[in-house]
Amino acid sequence: MNDDAVLSGDIGFLALGDILQLLGSSGGTGVLRLLSRYSPDPGLVYFVDGNPVDAQHGNLQGLDALYALFGWLNGTFAFTREVFPARKRIAKSRMGIILEGMKRLDDGHTKIVGPVHATHGDAGLQEPARPETAVVKGPLVDYMYVVDEEDFFNGEHIVEEGKHGSWMWVILEGVVDIVKETPSGTLPIIRIGDGSFIGSIASFLLQGHIRTATAVAVGNVQLGVLDSQRLAQEYAGMSIEFRTLLNSLDKRCKQLTERVVAARVGHSSKVSPSLGNVLVDPQTLRKGQLHIVKKGQAAVVRHTPTGPVVMCVLNQGDIFGDLPFLQLGQAFDGAAICGSAGVDLVTCEAASVQQEYQRLSATFKNIVDNMTNCMSITASRLGCCINSSTAAEAAGPAELTLCDMRMP
Repeated sequence: MNDDAVLSGDIGFLALGDILQLLGSSGGTGVLRLLSRYSPDPGLVYFVDGNPVDAQHGNLQGLDALYALFGWLNGTFAFTREVFPARKRIAKSRMGIILEGMKRLDDGHTKIVGPVHATHGDAGLQEPARPETAVVKGPLVDYMYVVDEEDFFNGEHIVEEGKHGSWMWVILEGVVDIVKETPSGTLPIIRIGDGSFIGSIASFLLQGHIRTATAVAVGNVQLGVLDSQRLAQEYAGMSIEFRTLLNSLDKRCKQLTERVVAARVGHSSKVSPSLGNVLVDPQTLRKGQLHIVKKGQAAVVRHTPTGPVVMCVLNQGDIFGDLPFLQLGQAFDGAAICGSAGVDLVTCEAASVQQEYQRLSATFKNIVDNMTNCMSITASRLGCCINSSTAAEAAGPAELTLCDMRMP
């Protein structure tokens, strides 16, 4: 193990997905080295500001190498802060990588690297158990805003969709499923763990706030109740621009969840090509540049084999673009921004927003980071729902114009 490492440990205790989330929350630049006695070659992952930009393993490079390392169940890792030659073979979002890496592992497309054990009753060998489904975790909990602790047991509902509630929790220990009710039954949206938050920014801002999803304990869960008054006071001290950004992200996260439900029950979100003109292509999005919808309506659109599909709608005041502290861009790999006739965008630099983010408390930073991580993984979930339904939509409903895309 490298003596200069700022983070090191056992892969059997902390899986690669957890390591990526931890390094992402710290925003470190350097090299992650993985070693296993079951592999002749080490694994190397290069990070810039907490995001993987390249990887190497044997003859593999980039995403191929990184996905292969998800199959390592045993070994050691060490992260060192260091400068390396500039290169960027990986552009995919961090949470998108984690979700895809876990999916490839679950589907058997990634080779398991680790010890094998004899099965009972025969002389064959079986592969070790794969890690469980990806869990969105947050950074270390900041206890400064925790005013109480509550315990929930397996299967208990922490909050219920449609019920009122004006508080937030942070998960101190355990795993929680966020689910939505649909006409065809309960639909899992995302699974969250230690350091993640239950509740949105609206929870502590709006009296009589109505929960938009149900949170269910998976096993025993310990939660920290956050000081709503202190959070509201910090929010009130932010600039109008920053509050607008947070509200825009919060609305976008809720829309994504609703889109997952709609896609699951077969509702089309296709855009009319004549009204869905591309305003901003992800390939041309300049680093550190933000766009604000000043007039009209726009949408984040992903192209599919059967045509463009709406991921979420952007209304007046909504913000999109490249925010260094979010490392999220538009939050959706391969998506573009399309606009209705007469839409007007204002372009501004993200430097002042970045500076304000740096002044936030650790808890509020964690809330923002957790929100964008959940957006990334929910967007990936939506992409899977869209891909599975494109064949049915090819012969199906009429296309929607941007005027039809307002959320209920």
